[in-house]
Amino acid sequence: MNVKNLVLGIGIIIVFALVLWQGIEAFYPSPQWDGFCDESIEKPIPLDREQLTQTECEEQGGVWKNNYCDYYSECQREFDESKDKHTKIVFIVSIIVGIVVIILGYSILSLEPVGSALIASGIWAIFYGSAINWRNFSSVIRFALLLLALILLIWLAMRLNRTVKKIKKK
Repeated sequence: MNVKNLVLGIGIIIVFALVLWQGIEAFYPSPQWDGFCDESIEKPIPLDREQLTQTECEEQGGVWKNNYCDYYSECQREFDESKDKHTKIVFIVSIIVGIVVIILGYSILSLEPVGSALIASGIWAIFYGSAINWRNFSSVIRFALLLLALILLIWLAMRLNRTVKKIKKK
């Protein structure tokens, strides 16, 4: 592979990552904190922080946490729930796109650097979807996902190298 193909391949991967991210944002935008929590909520701030009691906090719509009045507790919970739903959709879309792009890259691998760059882009899509939704997975699911990805990458590498060896022998 010459330098031009290497640079083009890296460029394809970078632009693919940006297209995936921006495409998801264009058609399924991330929830914004401002849409759930209005910073203009009037919060009575006593001259002395210790003057505010738990009862006063709760009467004013706040939630008492560790000697602190949290006025954003409810909207933060709603925002977190919405963000979790969003990251699950991003994960599903990224996995599907990643698998399709890996298959496409494998099928046109003879056209360099496009084939290998598409395979790398598919791997990136799977990484992106998993990373963005990582906090929603249990340790067992994280382990299973990583193990599955490793097995598939090893299988793909073995298959590609077997194909390359057959071509060289001819």
